[in-house]
Amino acid sequence: MQSLLDFLLPTNSFMPHGYCFLWQPGLLWLLVASHLLTALAYFSIPLAIAYFLEKRSDIVFKGLFRLFSGFILCCGITHVFAVIMIWQPYYALEGILLAVTAAVSLWTAVVLWTLIPKALLIPSPAILLKANQQLQDEIFVHQQTKAQLTRINADLDRTITLLQASNQAYQESEQRFKAVVNLSPAAIYTSVLTDKLRYLYRNTFVSDAFLPITGFTPQEWHDNRYLWVDRVHPEDLAGLLDKVQRLPELEHLDMQYRFRHKDGTYRWVYDKVNFLPSLDGLHDEVIGAWMDITEAKKNEEEMRLAAITFNSLQGIMITDAQTHILRVNPAFSKITGYTAEEVVGKKPTILRSGLHNDAFYDDLWQRLDNEGRFEGEVIDRRKDGALFTKWQSITALKNSDGAVTNYVSMFTDISEKKKFEEHIKQLAFYDPLTNLPNRRLLEDKIEQVLTDLQAEECFFAILFLDLDHFKWLNDSLGHHAGDELLKQVAGRLRSGINEQDTAARFGGDEFVILLNTASSLQHEATDIIISRATQILYDLNQPYHLSNSGHYFSTSIGITLFSNKLVCLPEELLQQADTAMYRSKAKGRNTISFFDYSMQEAADRHLQLESNLRLALQEQQFTLYYQPQVDANGEMVSAEALIRWLHPLQGLIAPSEFIPLAEDTGLIVQLGQWVLSEACQNIKRWSEQGLIFRHIAVNVSSKQFQQSDFVEQVAAIVNNSQIDPRQLMLELTESGLIDNILQTVEKMRRLKKLGLSISIDDFGTGYSSLAYLTAFPLSQLKIDRSFVNDVTDNRSNEIVVETIIHMADNLGLEVIAEGVETQEQVDFLLQKGCKLFQGYYFSRPVPAQELAAKWLRKPNGLV
Repeated sequence: MQSLLDFLLPTNSFMPHGYCFLWQPGLLWLLVASHLLTALAYFSIPLAIAYFLEKRSDIVFKGLFRLFSGFILCCGITHVFAVIMIWQPYYALEGILLAVTAAVSLWTAVVLWTLIPKALLIPSPAILLKANQQLQDEIFVHQQTKAQLTRINADLDRTITLLQASNQAYQESEQRFKAVVNLSPAAIYTSVLTDKLRYLYRNTFVSDAFLPITGFTPQEWHDNRYLWVDRVHPEDLAGLLDKVQRLPELEHLDMQYRFRHKDGTYRWVYDKVNFLPSLDGLHDEVIGAWMDITEAKKNEEEMRLAAITFNSLQGIMITDAQTHILRVNPAFSKITGYTAEEVVGKKPTILRSGLHNDAFYDDLWQRLDNEGRFEGEVIDRRKDGALFTKWQSITALKNSDGAVTNYVSMFTDISEKKKFEEHIKQLAFYDPLTNLPNRRLLEDKIEQVLTDLQAEECFFAILFLDLDHFKWLNDSLGHHAGDELLKQVAGRLRSGINEQDTAARFGGDEFVILLNTASSLQHEATDIIISRATQILYDLNQPYHLSNSGHYFSTSIGITLFSNKLVCLPEELLQQADTAMYRSKAKGRNTISFFDYSMQEAADRHLQLESNLRLALQEQQFTLYYQPQVDANGEMVSAEALIRWLHPLQGLIAPSEFIPLAEDTGLIVQLGQWVLSEACQNIKRWSEQGLIFRHIAVNVSSKQFQQSDFVEQVAAIVNNSQIDPRQLMLELTESGLIDNILQTVEKMRRLKKLGLSISIDDFGTGYSSLAYLTAFPLSQLKIDRSFVNDVTDNRSNEIVVETIIHMADNLGLEVIAEGVETQEQVDFLLQKGCKLFQGYYFSRPVPAQELAAKWLRKPNGLV
C-alpha cells in the first residue's frame, strides 16, 4: 500500500511544473487562472446538461448526454489537477486521470458515431413544417368527414377527434370518435371490403344507436356479416344490392328501405353511405349512417294522402305545433268565406262561433294529446257571420321523438244535412201548423220526467186544453180561420209558459201543457198550478183577430197533478187530464177542473172567486170603511180607508180572501185606483160639510205603486176630486219599496211635491227599510200590530216598539201604533212617546156615514 502511495504521490522523485516556468509569478498565475477558468467552464456544462435533462424528460439519447457530461467533467478535473501539478509533481496520478479522460472521451466518440444515423432520422425544422402541413391536410380531410356526418344527421353536432400522427394518438382519437358517435341519434358504421367479386363488407365499427333501431347489438353486427342482407325487405333487396355494387363508382349513396327489426317488425331506415378508397386498392372502406324514419314515413304518407285530397270538396287546414295556420285548400275558402291570405299565420279560433264552452275545447285537446286524433261535430262561424255545422277530424302529426309538428284538420260542411235532419225531426216531433211539439214528443217529455232517477222529488202538472165551439168556427168562418185560431192559441201558450215547461198540440183543437211547479210540497204545487192555469185561461179568453174582426173563444181545461216519483205510464196521466177536461165541459165550459176532487174544490173556489171579483169591479160591489186614528187625548184626528166587498149572495167578504187573489190576477191595480178615487170623493163631501180632519190614509199595493204612471194617476184623481192634497196620506208597505230604490225615492219625492203625505205601513216587519229610511221623504211610520199585541208582556216587542218610536222622533217623523186594543197598551205607548193610535180599543172600521156622524168634528168643536 505504501509503495502504491509513493507511486501516486511522490515527494522528491520528480520536479514540479513550476520549475518549468522558472517560478515567474506572471506566467505562473496566468497559467493557474486559465486552467481554473477552463475547469469552471467544464464543470458548468454538465450542470447545464443535467438541468436540461431534468426539465425535458421527453428528450431522446439521454445516455449520450450523460456520457458527454462525464467526459466534460473529466476534462475539468484534468485542468484542476494541472494547477496542482505546478507545485506538486503527481505525474502518476495525472497519467491515470488523463487515461480515464481518454477512455471516457473514446467511449463518447464511439457512442456518438453509433447514434449519428438515428440522430439523422430526427426531422429538421423544414421537415417538421412539412409534416405540420401534412397534418393540417389530414385534419382538413377529417373535417370534411365531419361535415358529411353533419349532413347525415343535423343533430350530430359533436366533432370526431382527428387521428394523431402516432399510434397512441390515433387510438385515443378512435376512442373519442366512438364516444362522440355513440352520442348521436344516428347509427354510424364503418366497413371494409372483404370480397370484391361479391362486394361483401366486414363491419369494423358499429355505434350503439344500432341497438334501438334494429334490435341487434354492435357485437352481433360484427359477428354476422350477412345480417344486413338477411333482414332487408325482399322487395327492397335487389335494388339495394345493385346500388351497393356500384358504390365505388358512385362514391356515395342515399338509400331508404325497410329493415326487419329483431322483434319481427319492419322499420324504415335512411342509409347514407360514403365510399373511401384506399391507396393500395386492397382496403377500401365505407362509412355510413342510419336513421330510423318509420315515423317520418308514416307522416309522409299521411301528408301524401292529405295532398291527394287537398283539392277535394273537404275543407283542409294545416297548422304548425302552435296551431298557427300554414295552409288551407280551396274548399276551406269556399266553405268559410276566408281566403288563404286572410287566415295564414292566424289561429283556427278565428272560426269559433262562441256556441261551444271551454269544456268542449278542453275535451277536444285532451283527445288530441292522448289519442292524437279528434273527430266530431263542431259549429263554427263563416266570415260573413253566418253559423255552419261541420264534421271535423283533426290529426296530430309527430316526429321520431314523439313531438307534435303539425295538425291536419279536414272537415265537411254538414249544415244542409243538419237542416234536413231538423226538418225530419220537425216532421216527426212537431206539429207542422203550430210548430208546437206533437203528441209523440210530449209523451217522451212526460216519460223523461217519470224516469229521471237522479232528479229530486218535484210536482208536475198536465193541463189538457180543448177549445170550446171550435167546430162552429170552422163551419162558419172556414178552415183557414180555424187554422189561424190554432196558431194564435199556440203563440199565447208558448209565451205563457216557462222554459222548463212544454206546450204541445195534441190533435185537432186539443192542446196539452206539461208544467213544472218546481215545488216538492203538494199544497204549494197546487196553489202554483191554480194560479198559472187561471192566467192561461185568462190569456186564452182575450179576443182573437180573425177574418179582419175580433172574436172571443173560451177554453175548457182539465188538470192532473203528479209527482215525478210516481210509477205510471204517460198515457194514464194524459187520460186523467182528459177526464178532468170533460168535467170542465160538463160544468159549462171556460173553466178549470182537477182530476183529484180535493184539489177540484179549491180550484172551483179560486176560479169562482176570480170571476166574482171581476164582476164586482164592474157592478161596484165594493165600499170603503174607515177606522179612526186618535191622538193622546183620545180625539180623532185622521182615519184609514179600508175596502170591503159586499157580495149580493155571500154578504161581506173579508179582504184576506180577495186581496191576495187580486194581487195574483193583477186586478189589484184596478181595485187600488177605485179605492183612491172613492176616498178622495169622500174627502171632498166631508169638506163640503165643513168636517175637519188631518188626513185620510189610503193603502197602496206594491204592484200599484210600481206602475210607471202611478204619480200621474194620483195627481189626476186628486185634481178631479178638487181636494186639498194635504188631506190625503198614502200608506206603502215596507217590503214593496225596495225593488228599485232610486225609482221609489223619485216617485215619493214627486208625491210629496204634490202635497201628499207618505206613511210606511206595518213598519218593522220588512228587512231593509232601516237601510234606506233616511232616503225616503216620509211623514209617518206605522208600528205593525204584531208588535203592539203583546207589547206589555213581551220584552223583545217592547224593545222594538221603543226603538221605532225613538228612531222616528230623531228623524222628525210622526209615529202611529195600529192594533191597539187595551188601556195597558195605550199607557205603555204614551209612556214611550207615541201620540197617535189606531185599533179596536177606540173603534172598529165603520162606514163613511157613521164616521162623519160619530167622529168628525166641526172646526170649532171636538168629537
